[in-house]
Amino acid sequence: MREILRVENLSKSFGKFKAVDNVSFNLRELEITVLIGPNGAGKTTLVNLVTKKLKPDQGRILFMGRDITNLNSYQITRLGIVRTFQIVNLFPTLTVYENLKVAALGSKTDNKEIEMIMSELRLDKYKDVKVMNVSFGVQKLVELAMALLLKPRLLILDEPAAGLPREDRKNLMRILKEIGEKITLLIIEHDMEFVFELAQRIMVMNRGKIIADGKPDDIINNSIVREIYLGES
Repeated sequence: MREILRVENLSKSFGKFKAVDNVSFNLRELEITVLIGPNGAGKTTLVNLVTKKLKPDQGRILFMGRDITNLNSYQITRLGIVRTFQIVNLFPTLTVYENLKVAALGSKTDNKEIEMIMSELRLDKYKDVKVMNVSFGVQKLVELAMALLLKPRLLILDEPAAGLPREDRKNLMRILKEIGEKITLLIIEHDMEFVFELAQRIMVMNRGKIIADGKPDDIINNSIVREIYLGES
């Protein structure tokens, strides 16, 4: 698989606190990578740097071979890096379909493509239902559909399974596996059952550094990771 994203020596401090400390990694195309780590490890800050919500103190970011370090968030969205957030940000008084129509504005997406994405995410039956009247799990899928309408090459998801009941988590996992066959995924997640069933690759952050990176079987048997998560020595 060819490289789609490269991060080189990325650092970000807030006062004396080093949230991201000289981090380097690459993402390969059409690979599902999950980023895990304890609270305060630097995961969200790292993603905020990649998506240009924050500017790095040092280092650079390349996307499909292009240096995007000094671009803004709007520009990288146009290039194909799209992000969803842990807290859904929808229009509650609009229907599911109307929310998707709003998301499609400016993305040169026609009604046929909206209908296709709704079908892929099993949202058809909620088409004319106001978002405030659907479950939180369905709202998460609406936000995911809105992100897909932007036609990402790299889709970054921030805790997509957070707050979902078991059946909704299983449905989301099935959908993400299907999406991962067409789009590169980078996911921040805390639900370890979800992580180890979904991920093809896991990166572990702690205290601003990536301390482990590999296949799920390698990570679960990593003594440093087990010490951080389970207190084992």
